[in-house]
Amino acid sequence: MTKIKEILISLRAVTPATWVRLVMLIASVIGVAVRLFGGDFSAENEEAVKDVAAIVVLVITSAAAYWKNNSFTEAAQAADSILAALKRNK
Repeated sequence: MTKIKEILISLRAVTPATWVRLVMLIASVIGVAVRLFGGDFSAENEEAVKDVAAIVVLVITSAAAYWKNNSFTEAAQAADSILAALKRNK
């Protein structure tokens, strides 16, 4: 029970931008899965363009989500604070 409480406390300190990146990543994965597995697999040019566009959006949002430092744990958030303090003191 204590571990769950620690996790919930850590999640409260996660920045809104991190949550937005996570939501966008999940939405992209769902969108690509629906498009690829729920759609019609016809060989029309328009369909192929939509499939490629869905994959490009997935790749871009995945890269953006993982390029940024997504500090979900308390230790990572503490490290971010130390890094920010070091950058300010330069």
